[in-house]
Amino acid sequence: MKILMAGLDYTLANIEEREKFSFTKSMIELAYSEIIENENILGTVIISTCNRTEIYLSCKATYKCNPFEILCGLLKIKVEGKQIPYYTKENEEVLRHLSHLACGVKSQIWGEDQIITQVKNAIVMAREFGTTDSYLEVLFRNAVTAGKKIKSTLRLSTREASVVYKALNILEEKDSIQKVLVIGNGEIGKLMAEVLQKNGYETLNTLRQYTSGSLTASYGIIAVDYAKRYEAIEKVDAVISATLSPHYTCEKDEILNLKNYPKLWIDLALPRDIETSIKELDGVELYDIDNISAEEIKESHREQLKEIDIIIDKYILEYRKWCDYKKNNDE
Repeated sequence: MKILMAGLDYTLANIEEREKFSFTKSMIELAYSEIIENENILGTVIISTCNRTEIYLSCKATYKCNPFEILCGLLKIKVEGKQIPYYTKENEEVLRHLSHLACGVKSQIWGEDQIITQVKNAIVMAREFGTTDSYLEVLFRNAVTAGKKIKSTLRLSTREASVVYKALNILEEKDSIQKVLVIGNGEIGKLMAEVLQKNGYETLNTLRQYTSGSLTASYGIIAVDYAKRYEAIEKVDAVISATLSPHYTCEKDEILNLKNYPKLWIDLALPRDIETSIKELDGVELYDIDNISAEEIKESHREQLKEIDIIIDKYILEYRKWCDYKKNNDE
């Protein structure tokens, strides 16, 4: 048995390239149903976020494959004659990579909090579709536990270590922003709306009535029917969109039909929610997740990585012992 992984992230691919590798939940379901037909692959987990797409495989020891080519095949992306940059890891180095990922040091924003939940959700979804095995289960459990230990021990997270607060910083730099529409009521959208409201902005937040049953939002936040979002856009100073929709939530042609439109737009989604041509409108500023959260690793981060790896080494040793125990008992 061996563990393989491959993927690409914001360090290798820009937002347009990452969009091509982005999975929706229904796409992941189809991918899992396809990959389990391969008898040489014993388990698989796919992680698809704004910053990266990765595939993790548990395979028979004799099986030779390029996990990135498998990923491309699931997305129907042809790799012949075209060089697509990617990274790949094997066995224990997969655990080190995943632990780095879980604690947020591979994110655009150092120590980002959201990624550990995304890692946990990925293994839960794979479990629901029956595509994990004991090796991947233990691997992900150790990585998440390592991530939690790192974050609690080294305190990587700060107020700035969140894309939500980066978006808030942009708003705070604009004197004219008082009223903001947040499109999306998932994890990021809800948090964004709550942070805006607590920081004194009049905040509107879209909800889909057919899924929520009724239009209610957190205290102090004005609920808006998603279907009436353009009516709300006409009355606000800024729009922030953070949904999982595969389609645009804001289209240029619709904006052109409005009497007024805001000059500030922030897109926290991937695939992107806001049609990029909106930035061509007079006076409009459009930010996306790449240009609001780009941050180079500082020297202090490099020093912290040494401490991080010492913690991860412990979990790699535990994983190695577990693998040896399972191998001996399976023989």
